[in-house]
Amino acid sequence: MSEYIIRETTDFLSLSTLFRESKLGVSIEERMPDSILKLWRMDNSVNGNLMAAVSLEIRGGVYCLGDLAVRNDIQSKGYGKIMQSVVFDEAKRLGIKELWVCAKKPEYYVRCGWQKTRWEEAPNIAVYCSNCDMRDLSCHPEILKYTLE
Repeated sequence: MSEYIIRETTDFLSLSTLFRESKLGVSIEERMPDSILKLWRMDNSVNGNLMAAVSLEIRGGVYCLGDLAVRNDIQSKGYGKIMQSVVFDEAKRLGIKELWVCAKKPEYYVRCGWQKTRWEEAPNIAVYCSNCDMRDLSCHPEILKYTLE
C-alpha cells in the first residue's frame, strides 16, 4: 500500500493554507481563483493529513504549474516531483505542449528539467505577492518553461 493518496479537489481553503504556510504569498480563502483549472492534493494514506498540493492554471494566456507546495517537515523526499508529474500527465492528456512557472526557488525547477527564460521573452505570468513575508527581501522569482513530450 502506498504511503500517500493523490486526488483532485476543489477544497481551496486547505490548499491555500498550505500554499501560504509555504511562503508562496497566496491568500487564504475558500473560493478557488478563476485562473485555476485543476487542483490536486496528496494526503497521507494512514492518517489523512495533507502532505502536498499543486495547481494547473492559465496565466497570461498560457498554461502554468500555478502553485506547488510540500509540507515543510517532509520536504526533500521527492513529493514535489510526484506532484509535478500529476500536472504533466494532465497537461499531456489535454494536449498541452508546454508549461510555465514563476518560481521563487528556481534552482529546484532547474533540477527537475525546467528551462530558465528571460523575463522579456516570457509570457506575463509573474505573480506579485504583496502579502508575502519574503517580498523584497530574499525573493527573486524567475520564469521557467517545461516542454512536454
